[in-house]
Amino acid sequence: MHAQPPLTLLTRGGVPESLHRGAIAVATAERTLLAIGAVDGPAGTTFPRSALKPFQALPLLEDGLHEKLALDDREIALTTASHGGDEQHVEVAASLMRKGDVPESALLCGVHPPLDESAARRLVRAGQSASVLHHNCSGKHAGMVIQARHLGAPIESYVDPDHPIQRRIRDRIAQFSGVPSSELQVAIDGCSAPAFALPLASLARAMARFADPAGLPPTTAVAARRLFDATMAAPHFVSGRHRFDLAVTKASGGRTFCKAGAEGVVALAIRPPRAGLPAVGIAAKVEDGNERGYHQPILALLRWLGFEPPADREELSRRIDATLKNYRGLEVGKIELDPAFARLPRSPWA
Repeated sequence: MHAQPPLTLLTRGGVPESLHRGAIAVATAERTLLAIGAVDGPAGTTFPRSALKPFQALPLLEDGLHEKLALDDREIALTTASHGGDEQHVEVAASLMRKGDVPESALLCGVHPPLDESAARRLVRAGQSASVLHHNCSGKHAGMVIQARHLGAPIESYVDPDHPIQRRIRDRIAQFSGVPSSELQVAIDGCSAPAFALPLASLARAMARFADPAGLPPTTAVAARRLFDATMAAPHFVSGRHRFDLAVTKASGGRTFCKAGAEGVVALAIRPPRAGLPAVGIAAKVEDGNERGYHQPILALLRWLGFEPPADREELSRRIDATLKNYRGLEVGKIELDPAFARLPRSPWA
């Protein structure tokens, strides 16, 4: 593996304790604005995992199924989600399945307890077992199954990389990222759906196009805008309580789609503050897979773009605080950004 540069350093009592290396790309739809580490070529290629979920959901809206099935913002947002499996998430997932007229047994994502620890404890206290709807990817899989049913394609094999649904998804990722479909490497994700690999710079460009799909075919552009708007209206249904991506989305005032992926990946699609400025995409990958490594860098880049998150956003404010505290509230260390973040170029929105 190519060694990426440092992003954040954790110190305790002034002594280095943990170092997170990684790479970050900031881009418009047309060009890379900032590259920290390797973000192109084989060295900059990674699996975005769940950060690609908007593009996996797009065909559902392109076909107009959200209107045909009268899906609300919560149900549309859930198709992009890595949700926490709380009661609201499960209720909306079940509603999505009912409206799509597909059984829960059709979902091939598997079963795991709710990611939301409080929801998991409530489930245990109620003497209930987790179902497929508690899986964080159940909304994405529901969207895929509904698409397959609509197309008359086989439902039982909808996660096969050669299935018509997966071919459409692959084409969408290629269209938004600029990476030819034939060059997208494919593996199997944790939820059994195909996982596609691409360079971080290409992922950042894809997110910029998601934020502003102008120039794409009208059907795709309309679908992307509707999907983005739904995630802004119902951000809890993209992630869940106490999650970094939810905190960023809420603090941005409806301008930023933030989506974490497994193994230390995060991607942001950011609408510009005013007309005439380009939409921006950010993609980051922490080499050791720990999402803690990208929290401070992403917040630094948001400030660079001109965001000043409101102080009353408790969760985001906690993450902005670079002070490490123990369970008694004692300050025990610091999270320090690499000096490279003090030497950023002029912001594209300056």
